[in-house]
Amino acid sequence: MKKKNQGKLMKFASILRAIALSGLMIGSAQAEWSLDKDHSELYFTFIKAAQVGTVGQFESIDGSISNAGKALLTVELGSLNTGIGKRDGRLREIFFQTSQYPTADIEVSLSKNLHERLEVGETEKVRVTAKVTLHGKTRRLRESLNVTLLNNRTVEVATAKPLLLDVSKFGLMPGIQALIDLAGVKSISQSVPVTFKLRFNQDAQGAT
Repeated sequence: MKKKNQGKLMKFASILRAIALSGLMIGSAQAEWSLDKDHSELYFTFIKAAQVGTVGQFESIDGSISNAGKALLTVELGSLNTGIGKRDGRLREIFFQTSQYPTADIEVSLSKNLHERLEVGETEKVRVTAKVTLHGKTRRLRESLNVTLLNNRTVEVATAKPLLLDVSKFGLMPGIQALIDLAGVKSISQSVPVTFKLRFNQDAQGAT
């Protein structure tokens, strides 16, 4: 009787191990890469009077990349910082209208498991279509990105060159005109250069 019970316990333990192993396999297949906020940055530049630039940074961003290659980035527009509080307030309230449109969202499809074909330290330039949602409007942009494998669990995604965001396509020209009137400048370009360097760490469940 004792041996019979031991046999049942061993069989039960084997089943538990099989369940645990299958769970690990599923977790690895669905693993995501999470944004390392401390080592990521996103900048924008307003060009005034065709030559004077105002550079700003968004200090609150979040994002992830799935193993299927779907990259998502959310930018808290209210977190912008140009170094001048009064100007930041105008950009939040008049240009971005953050009370109504608090975030900008970017979605990009990268190659599935791109990191697996890169050597550590290797960079690959990829052409992607970015779906950008800003100020209630969604537009698709074709851009080049540099993807670098920093180590087996860290990748960096960066703009290969400044992304020129045409604000007229997002219904933001009234905001541009309002800023021109308030600042007393002749013009502000409707093309806003955007650059970013984003670092993603593989989630623990996807570690091998």
